[in-house]
Amino acid sequence: MAKLGENVPQVIDKAVDFMASSQAFMEYLKKSPRMSRVPEQIPEAKATLFLERLEYYRNLYKPVCEQESESQN
Repeated sequence: MAKLGENVPQVIDKAVDFMASSQAFMEYLKKSPRMSRVPEQIPEAKATLFLERLEYYRNLYKPVCEQESESQN
């Protein structure tokens, strides 16, 4: 049996990843402006993780026509 609280770091990482994917998807849908700041709910220690995951999801959600134009340059 796992100790109480043993999985907290993984849960926090998953929550940060979810927040980044949600932000990127809302930007993709044009429901939210593109932002580069870390939400205050995210601990400072996880700010870098949030920004890395946000960039990953932004690249994932790019419209097809935008991806094609980048590959031609």
